[in-house]
Amino acid sequence: MGSKITAKYSGMCKICGSDWNVGQIIFYQKQPKAICSDNECFNEQGGNISNTFQASFKPTGTGSSFMKEKTKFVMPDVEVPDTLTVAAEVVVAAIKKAHDLAHLMYPDLETESQLFGTIRSKLADQILYVWSKKAQ
Repeated sequence: MGSKITAKYSGMCKICGSDWNVGQIIFYQKQPKAICSDNECFNEQGGNISNTFQASFKPTGTGSSFMKEKTKFVMPDVEVPDTLTVAAEVVVAAIKKAHDLAHLMYPDLETESQLFGTIRSKLADQILYVWSKKAQ
């Protein structure tokens, strides 16, 4: 799929001869190769403009912003053994403790940030590792 891009270099279409300068909007597609500042010529070269930022992102309906489609999760209808419930409670407790530790170690870091989540995840892994070694 092709897209409209801002030209980083001046250039000229090898098919129709139209030219463009740095900063102008051009149509570009990697495979099959198609590049031109004229949409009609671009299409004749086999170019096909994508209407979205990325195929997996859809317009939000509020201008030019896009968001990834929500994933639908299907929960299996199975009996959960008590031992698994206990293990899940241990994981939840480790995440809670990791959250508290991350907040203690990085008090100025926003808890909703991706970095905080990464730190919390790593701490939870370490807590569970140490806990599993202690249980052996």
